Amino acid sequence: MITFKMKALSIAVLGLAGLGMAGSVFAACPTDPAQPNGAWASKTSLLGSVAITSPGLNSTSCALQVSLNQSSPILAKAFVTDTSPNNESRYRARFYFDTTELTGLDNALKQVPIFTAAAATSPAATASDEVKAILIGGATPSLRIVVADSNQGSKFQSVTIPLPTAFGVNRFEFDLTQGTTGSVRYWLSAAGTATSDGSPLGTLNVNNSGWGGVKQASMGMFSASTNYRNNVPSTQHLYLDEFDSRRQTFIGQ
Repeated sequence: MITFKMKALSIAVLGLAGLGMAGSVFAACPTDPAQPNGAWASKTSLLGSVAITSPGLNSTSCALQVSLNQSSPILAKAFVTDTSPNNESRYRARFYFDTTELTGLDNALKQVPIFTAAAATSPAATASDEVKAILIGGATPSLRIVVADSNQGSKFQSVTIPLPTAFGVNRFEFDLTQGTTGSVRYWLSAAGTATSDGSPLGTLNVNNSGWGGVKQASMGMFSASTNYRNNVPSTQHLYLDEFDSRRQTFIGQ
């Protein structure tokens, strides 16, 4: 089984499961993150901004820069989407994100989702998201990981973890397994900190059999809370880089 194409903006990588990254091709930053110039299937920007900036977050040439317009309505969004997954029952993903500029992320009412892995089908009247990552404000901002789970009345469960680097670069990775006894293992670490497959930060045991498997992944900003949209200026950007998704192999740094 092969991996999905790596979405690092400054590097195109094709890896084979069990072999890690088989090779790489360095290139200049694309003029646009979406195809045909960039690796992503599409970009969406409404009352927000999606741009490419240099340098990247992990010794790469460039990264994704996103922000939302201040005082914008709930439909404000700025993200890119990968449609290469094919109803994946096992899905692993990792990306870097930089919160350095988000000084307005200073209380828990300021929240903004930055990633979602969604299925094409889900239980009736239930969101299609199988894994969502949400930035939560505070003196030390946190990342809330929300996962699909039919065993809960709410149809999801979550865990909230303080960012290892409060205002700086962190790395998030998860490993989703589908089924009545499914699970989501997760890692959250400061950039440059080594992690291993055998030592996740935690595991959420779930019943996600009612979801159809991961069909697409989006990364950026969307569905931000009212307090975030009203108070965080568009000059405070979130930066993201080196998204990589696979079926089997651990990704890490």
